[in-house]
Amino acid sequence: MITLKLPDGSTRQVPVGTRSKDVAESIGKRLAQAAIAAKVDGIIVDLERELPSKEESTFQILTEKDPDALEVLRHSCAHIMARAVMRLFPNTQLAFGPATETGFYYDIESATPIREEDFPRIEEEMRKIVEKAEPFERFERSTSEGRELVNDLKQDYKVEHIDGELKKYPVLSFYRQGEFVDLCRGPHLPHAGKVGAFKLLSIAGAYWKNDVSRKQLQRLYATAFFSQKDLDAYLKLVEESKKRDHRLLGKQLRLFTISNLVGAGLILWMPKGAIIRG
Repeated sequence: MITLKLPDGSTRQVPVGTRSKDVAESIGKRLAQAAIAAKVDGIIVDLERELPSKEESTFQILTEKDPDALEVLRHSCAHIMARAVMRLFPNTQLAFGPATETGFYYDIESATPIREEDFPRIEEEMRKIVEKAEPFERFERSTSEGRELVNDLKQDYKVEHIDGELKKYPVLSFYRQGEFVDLCRGPHLPHAGKVGAFKLLSIAGAYWKNDVSRKQLQRLYATAFFSQKDLDAYLKLVEESKKRDHRLLGKQLRLFTISNLVGAGLILWMPKGAIIRG
């Protein structure tokens, strides 16, 4: 048996092989329905994962109210965005797609470069995926089998990643959602239907593995929240911060300008700006 220490200080005994999902259901139906993921011994895991076979563990079910749940949501949205891109831009090469403090991104290489004008199409395809609410299914393969899998998927950056940083690991984890399969540690939402609101924000260039000697990929930035209200509040905050950006204000008020010929971080004072500076 495994002894679980719950956040309220109580304990619960469960047999070896119990999943986090099973614990949530044993606590209450409402908690099980609201569950996003679990935190076991401080590590966030999928609800379908079995608890570690040890005598004692700390255990917490994460719901939308928990800050850690937002990271899981955004990580899953990165997969949903990549899946949508693959549908609209076949043969796209996928690199890395993590969650960030403010959202998520995915580095890609597409034969047809993606433009911001494509965002509505991608978002619409993402909504179709969310509405279908397919589960995120984790599975594992040996490193050699995993390499063969991503090679069959013609994902060259994933193959290189396995041949490099991941070759020391005997087992690799993947996530499947419908026709989409991605090399990933997780964790993820139980299913895509848990996604609330999302928005693609911008595109930037990003070198593969941050190496300027390597190919430059496209980085698609986006964000996601559990509710449209939270997304709208975030977008409003971003817009307000842009209005207060000293770089924009300086140009609008003709106080200074910036030239890449001089240096991206160097200010060239204009007459009015020089007076204020003086």
